[in-house]
Amino acid sequence: MMTINMHVKNGDGSEAEVTAKASDLIAFERHFDKPMTIFTNPSETRIEYILWLAWHGTKRQAAETPDFDAWVDSIEYVSVGESGE
Repeated sequence: MMTINMHVKNGDGSEAEVTAKASDLIAFERHFDKPMTIFTNPSETRIEYILWLAWHGTKRQAAETPDFDAWVDSIEYVSVGESGE
């Protein structure tokens, strides 16, 4: 797993495609001290993990992104799509 594609719908109705790439995945592992393989076990996956990856990918792509908690408050949902090799 080297990428995770996500669709973000913001509270204002705007939408964005976000791809969590290798640097985002490494940042996740360092931040949570969890391996990416945690996503293969639904009982271990937390909503926060998915949202954090979407936020981190958005932050990498957009110059002005609020901190995590403010960003979460501003979105309606995040859906996860196909992963790349």
